[in-house]
Amino acid sequence: MRLKAIDAAHILSLIGARVGSTDGIQTVDEETKRIIYEQIQELSNMGEAVTADLLREFVEDELFTGHLSSRINFDEAFDNWKKEKLQVEIEKFADYWGIQDMDTLNRSVNLYSDSQPEIIPYIEEINNSVNHEIALNKENKGRLKHIIELGKALSNWMHEIKSRLS
Repeated sequence: MRLKAIDAAHILSLIGARVGSTDGIQTVDEETKRIIYEQIQELSNMGEAVTADLLREFVEDELFTGHLSSRINFDEAFDNWKKEKLQVEIEKFADYWGIQDMDTLNRSVNLYSDSQPEIIPYIEEINNSVNHEIALNKENKGRLKHIIELGKALSNWMHEIKSRLS
């Protein structure tokens, strides 16, 4: 008998198969909670700590607290939740650096590839949309210095955000 690999998809399917529904809300019993935590810990032990932490946060904040409608599949709810978290992170970054063109920043994040971390899609458009005056980051004197520092920060931030929320 071949053991099924424990990965995020396996855990999502396990949870999805074990959730119940009460008054239109997805619910789990205590035994299912215990199994979910065991599986998430196993995922972490196998070197997937970032994914495990994200799954743990989702089940604790959304499933265990009764925030998930029974009208949506569990894995779809998880994907939507990650997209919302990604959008919040993009907005925070844009506010911090004074990036006004959110659509371009969103497209850039979506197209960014870890295999080519030195390439930031739409970097010129992002730089052109920077308003240094409204940026929360006031460390840099002058727009040019601000954009130079943004370029350094953008690559690291995109790598981190894509690896955590994609």
